[in-house]
Amino acid sequence: MNYKAPRGTHDIFGINASGMSLLEQKAKVIFKRHGFEEVRIPAFEDAALFMRSIGQTTDIVEKEMYIFEDRKKRKLALRPEGTASLVRAFIEHRMNVSMPTGKFFYMGEMFRYERPQAGRYRQFHQIGAEFFGSSSPAADAEIIVLAQDLLSSVGINEMNVYINSLGCGKCRPLFREALVKYLGSVRDLCEDCLRRLEKNPLRVLDCKTDSNKFVKVPRIPDYLCDCCKGNFNLTQSLLKSVGCNYTVDERLVRGLDYYTKTVFEIRLDAVGSQDALAAGGRYDNLVGELGGQDTPAIGFALGSERVLLAAQKTGFFSSFQESEKIFIAVADQELFSEAFSFAIKAMRNGLKGNKNISVFGPVNGKNLTNQLKFADKIKAVKAIVFARTEFEDGKFLVKNMKDKTQTKVLISEFSEF
Repeated sequence: MNYKAPRGTHDIFGINASGMSLLEQKAKVIFKRHGFEEVRIPAFEDAALFMRSIGQTTDIVEKEMYIFEDRKKRKLALRPEGTASLVRAFIEHRMNVSMPTGKFFYMGEMFRYERPQAGRYRQFHQIGAEFFGSSSPAADAEIIVLAQDLLSSVGINEMNVYINSLGCGKCRPLFREALVKYLGSVRDLCEDCLRRLEKNPLRVLDCKTDSNKFVKVPRIPDYLCDCCKGNFNLTQSLLKSVGCNYTVDERLVRGLDYYTKTVFEIRLDAVGSQDALAAGGRYDNLVGELGGQDTPAIGFALGSERVLLAAQKTGFFSSFQESEKIFIAVADQELFSEAFSFAIKAMRNGLKGNKNISVFGPVNGKNLTNQLKFADKIKAVKAIVFARTEFEDGKFLVKNMKDKTQTKVLISEFSEF
């Protein structure tokens, strides 16, 4: 039987694996500059955690979560996103006491049962950050700039930033009431909209099917309280002060129930329908709702596969410097042990000296001709050949695999070589 990766999953190898690693390395450097500390969260959690935090009427909970029972009949779920898990960890480990800066980041696989498309998988990678303990608009602006900086680090500069405010517990009910009244007059709403209208009307604005019907929909800004207006205005002022161009999108609501006040998306038109590269927002009530002390918070996440798909158009992958491949060969199999020892030293010295080399060989049981054919196959630039006569003189042969010329080099001068 021929096995294939399950639909919606994919193997990452070659230049794509290098791209994923480099994106994560760049993210760690940028997070460190902003004072964020890494947290590694479990791949699965109590399913109720996601149901309670993300919201029962969201697409993730209704259609996309991978839920299963363990041997003790506990209902668990593969994590569909990172915020709920990090909030759980923040509460469980009292991170507000042990790590008072309240800045954390995570990266790893997420799981959602979605229809696979370019840049969208059922098992995918996310990089995200959460900022706990600050209700200041400065935290909102910093998170948006942080997401921008991550995308810029892989050459994505022509991005579009969209922001909105969803209001707070004081002003959102007024908008909700007006929205429900308006939507009640709209005919032929799709099934999803009719269901959301009853449980979570704001999410109707996120509908791709009926969006063209919402011509005179109430405007969120008209219902914001003075505090929310002030916060949103200051967030915009801070973004302008650092040269961040943005657009206010009054219909931007995001797909998760825990958001309050500022929400945002960063999109790139060049990648097609899956144009949202990074997104996030403020969730001031979530820590308290999950059993912790009331703590304001804001965060974001980006989809690594989607970002790398966009980065292909920026020349990000062409900037990779391929390592110089060196092949260790033996003309006399009796020298195999010495050649192996030398290869290990070369690998260690290459790492310690931070040299951009990769060492291959020696290969046991093959004649020199076949060994050199293999060296050609892996595109080695040089082959170091252990031959009896040269070895007895304390030397090895260095063969240039491009022009096939060779020279003799003292083994004692290896580090210089």
